[in-house]
Amino acid sequence: MGFITLLVIVVAFYYLFKKLGKGLNPSDPPNHSKKDNESELPSFRIDAPSSSFDQQRSTRKQPDRQSKPDKIVRNKKDDESELADFRIEVSMEGFSPAKSRNKEPGRWVVPGETIKIDKFEINRGFVYIGGRLNSTDGYGTEASLIDPTLKINTNSPDYTGEYMDYWPSYDSITPKSRAAYLEWLASDRSDPETCIGYVFLYFYGIERRLLVDDRNGAVPCNEREALVLELKRLKNIYGHNRSFNSYATSFLSYLWVINHQNDNEQPSDDLLVAKRNFTSVFKFLLASTVQNGKPVNEDLALAWVKSHPDYSLRTPARRCEEEFGVLFKLRYKTRFGDGLKIKPNKTKLLIDYYAASASLRGNYQIKLDLPDASFLKAPVKKLMDLAESCTKELEPLSRFIGRPGNSRDSIGALSLLPNDLAGLISDPRLDRIKTWMNSRESVRDRLISVRSLFDHLGEKPPLKINKKEAEMLSSVAEKAGFGIAPDIRFHQSKPDIDGRIMLFPGGHGEDFSPSSEFRKVGTILRLGSLVAGIDNHIADSEIGLLENLVAQNQKLEEIEKHSLNAYMHWRLNTPPNTAGLKRRLEILNKSDKIAISHILIGVALADGRIDPAEITQLEKLYGQLGLDKTMVTSDIHNLSSDRPPHVKQKRTTIVETPPEAQPVETPSLSLDRDLLKLYEEETKDVQSVLESIFADDDILDEPETEIISGAQISDGAIHRLDAKYRNLYEKLITREKWSLEEVEKLCQEQQLMTDGAVEAINDWAFDNVDAPLIDDGSVVYIDLEVAEEIATLQTQSQ
Repeated sequence: MGFITLLVIVVAFYYLFKKLGKGLNPSDPPNHSKKDNESELPSFRIDAPSSSFDQQRSTRKQPDRQSKPDKIVRNKKDDESELADFRIEVSMEGFSPAKSRNKEPGRWVVPGETIKIDKFEINRGFVYIGGRLNSTDGYGTEASLIDPTLKINTNSPDYTGEYMDYWPSYDSITPKSRAAYLEWLASDRSDPETCIGYVFLYFYGIERRLLVDDRNGAVPCNEREALVLELKRLKNIYGHNRSFNSYATSFLSYLWVINHQNDNEQPSDDLLVAKRNFTSVFKFLLASTVQNGKPVNEDLALAWVKSHPDYSLRTPARRCEEEFGVLFKLRYKTRFGDGLKIKPNKTKLLIDYYAASASLRGNYQIKLDLPDASFLKAPVKKLMDLAESCTKELEPLSRFIGRPGNSRDSIGALSLLPNDLAGLISDPRLDRIKTWMNSRESVRDRLISVRSLFDHLGEKPPLKINKKEAEMLSSVAEKAGFGIAPDIRFHQSKPDIDGRIMLFPGGHGEDFSPSSEFRKVGTILRLGSLVAGIDNHIADSEIGLLENLVAQNQKLEEIEKHSLNAYMHWRLNTPPNTAGLKRRLEILNKSDKIAISHILIGVALADGRIDPAEITQLEKLYGQLGLDKTMVTSDIHNLSSDRPPHVKQKRTTIVETPPEAQPVETPSLSLDRDLLKLYEEETKDVQSVLESIFADDDILDEPETEIISGAQISDGAIHRLDAKYRNLYEKLITREKWSLEEVEKLCQEQQLMTDGAVEAINDWAFDNVDAPLIDDGSVVYIDLEVAEEIATLQTQSQ
């Protein structure tokens, strides 16, 4: 008899013994053993030539069992023969329940009553005890029934659940397992490391009490409430197990509808959402809302899209779950006001629960005279579109968190939140800098050091402010309700780590887009600040001149004016930087250089006089900018000949004129207008070159951050994926969506089982970025952001 035939016989015997006490659950069963992915089949040891059997081994990891395995042992006398005979020994420990002679009817034990079994005293109740209590279909014994007459091995309790089966039943588990289970029942039932199979066995009894006994009127109200509290307690402790969490949530949701459909009590939030499946609570609340003609509120809308079987949240929404929920509700209110209104449909609501216990045999249902709107396509399509929009907003944050070494609690993560979302999420650092910035009311106080901002954020200052750090500072300030200058995004400059920045209330806002006029005036402000500080003193008239350039410009929006005023104050209080200007001005022709010189001299003449020292400094500045320094005197004469006399102005080193102050008409106003006219008339053909003056040299020269393509595959994480799955992985990430038939065909081409390949790739993705790559169903979705993160890891490993 061949080996394969013998193997089939062993498996058949296993299932035969398994069915002696109970039938199989027709549904896809939960895993009630120690590990969610533990194999149901007994383990085998095969002593045979490794060359023939090693090729057949699965690459999936199996649970590490320390129990004595079922064995297939090769006879020694067959060593000389190529065709081996086998002796098969099958250990049936744990599969063959002993037939109990206990005729005592099973009964329910309430808390406070003590039952003693061997050395264990159990006084917390909520269990069935006795010798006879049938399954609801009359075949086999109630799985949770504790028969005190069955053997218990207290010398070697099976704490790890090594011998536990998928559908544990007290009469069929081993004496070692019974001992461990009874010891847990005698405790406070709160050890989170307890084998989940024991928790399920206890759960089965509560299921029966509330689904069967309560239906017959045998459960008083106070006990029903106590059992619901016990279920919630178990869910809090053991909800880390996906299977148990799913059943506990589903059962509690079903019970809530049964017990509260006619009152105004609100369910807990955790009963609203289940992955790829609507909870009873959600369906009932949605149906009631539609029936009563009320709008769907934001909580129901979020639960609808998160639970819908035809929609899967992408990685940013899963990784940033809290942020996604808050953002979705915020955008939902903005788009739909009080909420969507849905016309009642004809399909009636069916609330059901599929029991975890095999003894309870399937579905428990109630039909309500309410419309079941949960599967209506039109309204949920709007919600899915909104969810996608919110997901896109969170992509920068998700990518940041997904990179190794980055923390979601860092200031970098905070800076990537949408501004209005940051205002709704409590963060002590943000609250701290809001208070600090709001306390700085004068212009002098709003000129702050860069290091002080890092100190108030509780962050260690970097060695240097690069583009990334500059953008982070601007973004964090915006979330506190302030703008800063320089803002690298708009002012083409960045602060120095030992320098200062200028705050202004209100900030730029998320939709700010600077106009060409903004850039023109910014260019003049930069050039003007060079002249104003040429002798290390700043005249009030020079300040007034630059302020009027901004305030009297009717082409600028108010936000642009506030931003440019802050930029001007920062420039006037920051050491001048002419690096790179000479190189960029070299390409200008003579007439364009004259226009630049007119702007410089115009600012210098703002106080009505230029002393010899200033002329010397202007000549030096001309030289630094590549202009003809011999022209300084003639430029001064040409521009000042038609100007009215000016009163000598007081000079200062700190600018204190508030940005919001309205300018008054001054003798220099005509000069302001002339400067703008010069700029518009004399530079219209070279505006792009002149506007490059607005940008600091280090901004233009800083390289862009490399964007890593999801298709980049190298010697990193990919080598931790089993070689036989790599080709499939590389093909799948070329598209975001596949039909199931297409994926099955790809797997067939690679000689792979579809389910096994999907699971292996998802397990590998979880190991690398804590998220699955493939969301399978009738349509298979590939999370390309997960693929991009994996590609990032691979590139970093080079």
